[in-house]
Amino acid sequence: MPAYVLPIKSLKRPSCLNGQENGKLAAGILKRCGIGNFLLAEPAARALRALVAAAEARGFQVRSTGTYRTYAQQEALFRSRYTTKVLPGRPTKRWNGETWYQLPKTAMAAVPGTSNHGWGLAIDFAEEIDGDPQVESVSPRFVKWLIKNAATYGFSAELQSEPWHWRYVAGDRIPDAVIAWEASQ
Repeated sequence: MPAYVLPIKSLKRPSCLNGQENGKLAAGILKRCGIGNFLLAEPAARALRALVAAAEARGFQVRSTGTYRTYAQQEALFRSRYTTKVLPGRPTKRWNGETWYQLPKTAMAAVPGTSNHGWGLAIDFAEEIDGDPQVESVSPRFVKWLIKNAATYGFSAELQSEPWHWRYVAGDRIPDAVIAWEASQ
């Protein structure tokens, strides 16, 4: 995938997350976000529904490989990508008082309980491009569209190394584009 300079903005958490624990959100906070049965925290879900509608109007078939992750899901993902076995030269993270080494040929994963997926604010985008049942990685064209348009809907990339991973950063201030889209429905 080509190198991009992804827009990374600071995150403001919506107040609906106050008093909640990462990966253990109350069910009433989570809402469908416009992609299958995927869930996000309510303000993020509203914003994503509008973003998806705008992207689909431009011809994209937006899909996802992940949104809200419970703590157990975060832990399973982390354990599938990291080991306590010493792997010299591999990236490390600290969790539960131990050093964990990233396994070769795996993408990074957040330490369980620290992921924006666990706050219901992050989405890993994918696309349907070729008509088969499997979703594909985001295309350079879609990433360019996100770079140009995602902020309008309150989204920002989180890491330069993950052009598929975006998060809702607008807090309680629902972006005007989201309100306008909702009013048109």
